[in-house]
Amino acid sequence: MKALYTVVGTEDAWSEIVVNTGGRLANHRLRITHDPDYYSGPGWQLQMNGMRGYFSRFPEAPEQAKVLALTEKFGFVLGTICDPDAEPGDERYAVLSAIAEALDAVWFTPSAMRDAHGRVLYGLTECDPGATWPAYAPILPAPDALKNQQLALKQGVFSELASLGFQPADSLPLPDLDVRVRDAHEVCTRLMALQAVFAWAAIPEYVAATALLQGYIERNELRASMTESELALINLPRQRSQSLHANTVGWRLENMWALAWIAGFERVPGLDASQISDDVVKAMLFDFLPGWNGNAAAFSAGVSVRPASEVIYMEYKFYCAHNAVRSAQLGGATVPAGFDPVMHGGTVHERRHSLTWALAAGDDWDDTDLST
Repeated sequence: MKALYTVVGTEDAWSEIVVNTGGRLANHRLRITHDPDYYSGPGWQLQMNGMRGYFSRFPEAPEQAKVLALTEKFGFVLGTICDPDAEPGDERYAVLSAIAEALDAVWFTPSAMRDAHGRVLYGLTECDPGATWPAYAPILPAPDALKNQQLALKQGVFSELASLGFQPADSLPLPDLDVRVRDAHEVCTRLMALQAVFAWAAIPEYVAATALLQGYIERNELRASMTESELALINLPRQRSQSLHANTVGWRLENMWALAWIAGFERVPGLDASQISDDVVKAMLFDFLPGWNGNAAAFSAGVSVRPASEVIYMEYKFYCAHNAVRSAQLGGATVPAGFDPVMHGGTVHERRHSLTWALAAGDDWDDTDLST
């Protein structure tokens, strides 16, 4: 096979390699792209989170956990473009295999994660028994050991909930211990977006001046982290928004508490029969969150996102409590005495929404699965 190539950029910072195979008449072109600056920006973590979310939707199999864990090891990515499109037996596959083998890399395709030679490690089709995992592929606990960890977490949550008076269904599935928490920037910008929405509809002008608040939203591009209904709320004139939404926007504080806790806020969201207290609101809005002159990048860089194990435990606790709340709303005696399944259950629902969203990489806020 003859292949001619040209390089765009320097040896240490190249952006594209163009490979031509098949000789002058065939002229099959393979473009290999690379962006050295990509790894230091938010796009890299978003791509990794998206990849994990993508494979999480594939059929359950032992290889699924291994692929999800493998993505945590990635530190380098190349893009590929074939012109014309490659077909089976195309020489360009041999070029890609040689590169992947030299880098001990894998291929990410729409249907599978593949080894350096294109064999399926895990995907929508059956795994290839001859596929070779890269040397840095993690060694996962034996299935029984993992299940024991899941059972121990479930037992701990059920014991804690029983002491509080909640009775979730025994049939609830075991917790997923392989999920990851969204990155700090995504958690913080969603938290700041909720802060802005609440302020627009509920905080007086003398505490949060409209011009300052508008600048806060625009400077930090918080509209991108808002839902359609939240955008509709802040697009209203402020006085109009407050007259329509001041009495209901307070539920956003329940969402914010759980997100702030994930980002390192010390006050722990609980399951007690009450809405968020004024002292927690004050500490969260005016001590923990940035002021109206604040910057999302600086805030994100300064927080300490809690370990995945802590967030997984908390999310599973609220998930199980939410199950008990739903049963109580249908008439079951599954919540503590004095706990209103609708009003107090709403706080469980909203806090759980944030916790579940934080572990559901790639899902939009309104698409978060809150089933029980």
